[in-house]
Amino acid sequence: MTGLEIGAVPEDIKKVFCLEKRDQDKPRPILVELTNRHIKNLVMESLFKLKSLQAKFQGIGVAHDMTKKEREECKELVLEAKAKSQRASGEWTYWVRGAPGQMKIIQVKMR
Repeated sequence: MTGLEIGAVPEDIKKVFCLEKRDQDKPRPILVELTNRHIKNLVMESLFKLKSLQAKFQGIGVAHDMTKKEREECKELVLEAKAKSQRASGEWTYWVRGAPGQMKIIQVKMR
């Protein structure tokens, strides 16, 4: 996990494989399976560091691996949170947080 400085070692990566067929015009998404949830949480919490790394890492997007049902639930929660934020006074906003399958809307004070 070069550059993220989270203390992970190569042995923490269980499996890496491509998800789509080879296409010369665009890069393929990959799925990285880690040995435990703790390492995954460390990676997800450190993603902001990608912006300060070399240019080749700045276009990388990282997301949780979710089932179709989990993606639909997440999308519904995000729409609900946006609607709540628009109705609320300018002092509060609403975000969707949590692990896939356990996501919920939280109220956050604006800075």
